[in-house]
Amino acid sequence: IMLARLGLAAFGVWAVTGALATYSGLLDFGIRRAISRFVALYDAQGDHRAIRETIGLSLIAVAVLGVLAYAVAALIAPVVSDALGVLPTSEMRLVLLCSVTLVVTTAVREIFASVGIGLRKMKPPNVAVVCVNLTNFAASVAVLAFSTKLTDYALANAAAGIVSIGYQLVAFRFVWKGPWFALPPRRRAKEILGYSIKNQLVTLSDLVNLQTDKILIAVLAGPAAAGSYEIANRAVIAVRALGWLTASAMVPTATAEIVEHGKQVIRRFYRHYTLRSAAISMPIFVATCLSAPYLLVVWLGQAPGDAVPILLLLCGAQLGSVLSVVAETLANSDGRPDIPARIAVMAAVLNIVLTVTLAPIFGLWGVLTGTFVALTFGSVAFVRRFNRQYGFPTSDFLDAVWPPARLTLALAAPYAVWYLLADSMPTTRLDAVPGLLATLVPFGVAYWLLASRREYLPRPMRVRSLLARLRSAPQEPEAAITALPAPPVRERMVP
Repeated sequence: IMLARLGLAAFGVWAVTGALATYSGLLDFGIRRAISRFVALYDAQGDHRAIRETIGLSLIAVAVLGVLAYAVAALIAPVVSDALGVLPTSEMRLVLLCSVTLVVTTAVREIFASVGIGLRKMKPPNVAVVCVNLTNFAASVAVLAFSTKLTDYALANAAAGIVSIGYQLVAFRFVWKGPWFALPPRRRAKEILGYSIKNQLVTLSDLVNLQTDKILIAVLAGPAAAGSYEIANRAVIAVRALGWLTASAMVPTATAEIVEHGKQVIRRFYRHYTLRSAAISMPIFVATCLSAPYLLVVWLGQAPGDAVPILLLLCGAQLGSVLSVVAETLANSDGRPDIPARIAVMAAVLNIVLTVTLAPIFGLWGVLTGTFVALTFGSVAFVRRFNRQYGFPTSDFLDAVWPPARLTLALAAPYAVWYLLADSMPTTRLDAVPGLLATLVPFGVAYWLLASRREYLPRPMRVRSLLARLRSAPQEPEAAITALPAPPVRERMVP
């Protein structure tokens, strides 16, 4: 809808200003990413005062973040306007301020949502997230129906962000009945900041690897090329989010389990959930790559620029991070954010070096190649470091990832050969829909049946379990994760 009403160049400007505003999120020192872990930790210890202090420290950090981000946005507007050459300075300043508003309001909502997630009360904050997204979507579509100005679109999004704070506030009061917050003592602030700053390095690496690319591409090839990148990137972010859902509740759950039962639960989580995570995320990534030409045309009406090859490269770059997400969440749960942080910094530095070297020679493709190599290196290096730190053999990871990977690639091979030989690109949605269905339906059904039979998928997702629920028959509980003499992991807490 944005492409049809605003055009690819304006869409690229929105993508670049969003990337610049996202950098302001670093000013909270990573506290937002740490809230759910510390809420779970203090809840397991029965320290409710510490939970209120965590909330108080988070609100202070976001207040500082907002003041600084608004000041920077107002000052850099002339520079961004000259660099992109699409909007005058006054309009660019308004768009930047609206982008910062989205970052700040998102930060406030995340604070309230993280309390429920840390307490392992997932429903209220996630219902609120659905309401937030519906409100933003409704505001966006409504303004685009009457206006083709990027400034109007930005104002509508900022207003929706402000209103949507109320949803998470209501959800927060459902899960937290006591006083809202307390001022943290220096000892508490030091404890949380020490963890969160290390965790923030992972966020910084993610920004360097993905958000910086938009800015470089806009400078090297113009806002339209940045728009093509952003289209492919949004599809990949959606796919990555689906993969990360497999570990979305793992940090607070694993944190509580480690406090209650000791570190032996780490290996049980690692072996069990890496298989489940890979079995869900691998086919999603591969199916997206196989159907990319059809998917983009069905979604947008056409595949702008080089969006298809960009999407393929970004999918390949992000797959490793999704396959290693269980290890990363377990390291964070154990209070060791330094493990992923060090590797993230190495990957970011490598990406910068490769980009500086390759971008002047190959332009857009130099930037993407640097990102692909850096992210792949980072994923491999992190898994090796995690295994060494906890004394796990490499086979623990490979035995979990390889079976679903082998099945996925075997099912994808005929499609890949056919597309290489056919070499055709749909031009209309009517042409693309049959190709999309012919790719996703047989591939998805075949994988589901075979992965269910081989017990790669979690029990509730398997064919027999689904049929049993449809017949209202009693289900056999999932087998114990391991024979270790520890209480069973509360799998119901983890999707």
